[in-house]
Amino acid sequence: MLVLMIGAVAVKLEALMCAVVSAPVVIPASIFGGMVMHFILLYFSDRGRMMVNLFVLLPLAMSPLEQVWKEPHEQRVMHDSVLIHADAKTIWRHIYEVPAIQREELPEQWIYLLGFPRPIAATIDRQGVGGRRHATFERDVSFFEVVTNWEPEKKLSFTIKADPDFIPHTAFDQHVIVGGRFYNVLDGAYEIEPKSDGSCVLHLSSTHRLSTRFNWYTGWWSEWVMAQVQGSILEVIRKRCERRSV
Repeated sequence: MLVLMIGAVAVKLEALMCAVVSAPVVIPASIFGGMVMHFILLYFSDRGRMMVNLFVLLPLAMSPLEQVWKEPHEQRVMHDSVLIHADAKTIWRHIYEVPAIQREELPEQWIYLLGFPRPIAATIDRQGVGGRRHATFERDVSFFEVVTNWEPEKKLSFTIKADPDFIPHTAFDQHVIVGGRFYNVLDGAYEIEPKSDGSCVLHLSSTHRLSTRFNWYTGWWSEWVMAQVQGSILEVIRKRCERRSV
């Protein structure tokens, strides 16, 4: 299984991130399966080849049952925040629209080393509820957002639409493509919390849909990935706002 995973990444059958996510499950399960099969061959081979074949074919017999087990839909809200030494007016100007982000502005994160597209910019066609934001990432990845709550210097909320047919297939592995069968981002929100010393805490939250048969596991990974993505965006905003406030 280890050779198979390395080969799949090498020929780009799977993304590196998919291999990293699956390895903690696949490798121990493979070792356990090998030990179980060793026990079966050791204690049942003398009782006839039919018994051994029965155990070998058992996974194939269970496969139809797995197909009728529908993936449960689960929504999770992921929240991150950062303290910014700047006033709410300055911060507001940097959240409803984000000019082009240079690569050196982004903090180093593991997800980018694993091939996750870096954020580039966010533009808006008009201010106010109903305004359309266009968030872009590397490798021509785009998210289309519609503003649902517009409270200047306080809160900005928006729905998020990711069209899997629009996102290039080279940007994400098909198993983790945003807007696909297993995963989607539904909405996002910025909220500015003023502090008594003139600084502010900027909160960024987003709602995500998970649709796998093991949401308990994929949910942990999605939270880890989004914490790094949202943390990167908040760090860029913090640096820009504090540079303006000096």
